[in-house]
Amino acid sequence: MPYLEVKTPQGNKRLKLDNAAVTVGRLPENSLVLSDEKASRHHCVIEPYHDGFRVRDLGSRNGTRLNDIKIASEMLDNGDVVRIGRSELRYIDLEQQAPRKRRDTPDFAAANNDEDDLGSLLSRPTLDIDLNEEVGEVQTSYERKLREIIDTAEGKPFDEHDISLVDSRGVTIHQATSSGLDSGSDDEAGEGLRAFRLLLLAAFRARATDIHIEPRQDNAAIRLRVDGYMLSAVELSQNIARRIFGVVKILCQLDTSQKATVQDGHFSVSIKGSRVDYRVSLTPAMRGQKMVIRVLDSANSPDRLHELGLIPWMYEKLRTVATKDAGLLLVCGPTGSGKTTTLYSCLREIDVEQRNAITIEDPVEYYLEGCTQIPIDHKQGNTFANILRSVLRQDPDVIFVGEIRDIETATVAMQASMTGHLVYTTVHAKDSIGAIFRLLDLGIEPYLVANALNLTVAQRLIRVLCESCKKAVKPTPAQNMKMKALHSGVPRIYIPTGCKRCLRTGYIGRRAIFELLDMNDQMRDILLKDPGIKALRDCAEQGLFMTLQQSGFQLVSQGVTSMEEVDRVSGSD
Repeated sequence: MPYLEVKTPQGNKRLKLDNAAVTVGRLPENSLVLSDEKASRHHCVIEPYHDGFRVRDLGSRNGTRLNDIKIASEMLDNGDVVRIGRSELRYIDLEQQAPRKRRDTPDFAAANNDEDDLGSLLSRPTLDIDLNEEVGEVQTSYERKLREIIDTAEGKPFDEHDISLVDSRGVTIHQATSSGLDSGSDDEAGEGLRAFRLLLLAAFRARATDIHIEPRQDNAAIRLRVDGYMLSAVELSQNIARRIFGVVKILCQLDTSQKATVQDGHFSVSIKGSRVDYRVSLTPAMRGQKMVIRVLDSANSPDRLHELGLIPWMYEKLRTVATKDAGLLLVCGPTGSGKTTTLYSCLREIDVEQRNAITIEDPVEYYLEGCTQIPIDHKQGNTFANILRSVLRQDPDVIFVGEIRDIETATVAMQASMTGHLVYTTVHAKDSIGAIFRLLDLGIEPYLVANALNLTVAQRLIRVLCESCKKAVKPTPAQNMKMKALHSGVPRIYIPTGCKRCLRTGYIGRRAIFELLDMNDQMRDILLKDPGIKALRDCAEQGLFMTLQQSGFQLVSQGVTSMEEVDRVSGSD
């Protein structure tokens, strides 16, 4: 089987040739895409002709050279080198017995009646190349699809060549290279690194929070979680997927031979002086291990409290409680609703140089300078409750407990808040009032909840409409009825449509909606006497209180999000 040995600034690969034409150029629709400034958009084609292959120039501006001679069209012999700018394509046909006799003129094909024009050439099936154990390639179908995602982003301060891979020990395994050449000399390893870097870059551009690599019968599917939704990105051959798995396992210091066990690890990347951490989980499935990579990129998250988008009275209330000397601030919501981000924003309001701040997390998600951060290690018996008891002997001023999961952790946290410590923590609950009853369900005494709790915050992340394609419509009577508590009437609202910029979803980015419940003396009396959801809600509505749904409707009236998104996130009927 003949093939091309391709040498480009991106590395050295081999490209199998079969009965389909291989178009070469800079545009993505080419079978072989060259990132070379001297290559034309449609530069040349290498195609089956008679009993072999020929190279034919497609009117390129810099010409195509065969063995350093500029040609229009010529048959290829074993060992011939086609030069396009800085790129070399060496034709290898080990079954060819002897070189063919050259024509007297290189452009002999220009006079042939069977010459194809460019339109008919591009209408042929292109070579959709998959890597196998024997043959590699430079530009693949998966790369073209990933670059479609990469090119949708507006700001492009770096590319895949600027990504340095750092293992779990903090050692840089693969350095960023301005030339784009991978450091590994092995073709398979180099292709795995290149594919992995492209995947990381696509995740950056799409603002993905998770990368899923799922084994299928004949390939591996790559999906990205963007703004809370799973989007199909690309399909990889099994061999490319295996190479990516190998790269990740080496970075995480995991046993590469283990494929039937649960494996967890972490690694990071360095990009032009900034660092992004990744958390990896591998789980055995029917057709092999499934890998999920969580992206812990603090650059995509708000840093300070005023960046959360709180309305003024909510901001003032939350900041007041978050900077007290003592008390309990409880944030609730489902997994992935931004609870940790909100509490870290509160932590940044505190002067950690003058106050001793300690966090207990499973695992630590953000790094905060000047703060003692302790990860939970269940294998060593270090649970939330055990570490919290130990931390209380470390003279803390502020304690962040990642999550209340049991009565022991809840009891210690509440007792700490009543003995002169400021405690931040989270719990899984539907809303702010539901969070109180979640604590009671754990077995916490009502008097302890009433005396310890200062403020309960419920939150959700809601998708923001794409400014490029959102469409104004008139709200229906039913929609106006829903919003009448805040507005007498909204003349127009917006709906998503979808465009290339937003990956056809209609949304770009997310922001939080909030519900704040301030524990006043009247509510404490209700908790101590006869706690009930209706009684607490009636009491809350006598003061400043806005539900998650009402908070979302404000964003709808401002054209920030859609009614459907508010209904989905707030859980309304």
